[in-house]
Amino acid sequence: MFVGLPNLRDHDKYLNYLPSVLYHIKEQDCPVKVLKPYITPSYSGKFHEGNKDKLLAITNRLNNIIDEFMKTDASHLWIIDMDTEVPKHALCTLLKLNADIASGVYPFHNIRNSTMFGRTPSTEEYYFIPGTIDRLRGRVIGEEEMVSGGNGCMLIKRRVFQRYHPNIEPMRFTCPGGKGSDTYFWWRAQKAGFTARIDGDVICGHLPEHSLIEMKKDFPP
Repeated sequence: MFVGLPNLRDHDKYLNYLPSVLYHIKEQDCPVKVLKPYITPSYSGKFHEGNKDKLLAITNRLNNIIDEFMKTDASHLWIIDMDTEVPKHALCTLLKLNADIASGVYPFHNIRNSTMFGRTPSTEEYYFIPGTIDRLRGRVIGEEEMVSGGNGCMLIKRRVFQRYHPNIEPMRFTCPGGKGSDTYFWWRAQKAGFTARIDGDVICGHLPEHSLIEMKKDFPP
């Protein structure tokens, strides 16, 4: 198991979250060999919060993680954002789904019960119908519909990134037109025939507003 954390710049607010994020990765209750988490070097270019160049920076760091993952023989890549705390059962629960792409859920920064994870109309790559954590709890979606979400707790099989034809580039993250590379990746992967699932019982913390401890209080198992 290869775990990758995208790092945009050194010495920012995410450095304060990192000890807790790494602690929750280490505490996974799952009998799977997990390599030492890989934290990308900081992004070498310039970007400003909220601008399109930040989306390019994020996309660049996600692809750096893919490059490092493919140098190993690990069967899965687990991308975890540097502000995401994963619960102890997350890894094993996502592995049991046996999907090419699997994820838990976490709230938007501003609303605790609202999450960007949800259904995606098959014909529209950027549009998705977000759900609420309440409605997703106890459910796995993606078996009968396309789904979409972020990359904060994203487990991906190695085969998603392999090359299957000399004239077709393997899957990477991309953000054409300044759109989010995360939701676009979900859409493109499913269009390519890969399976995707979202498990509403893997509820993650999203720092700083929504720690995992607080999420467990609001949404007890």
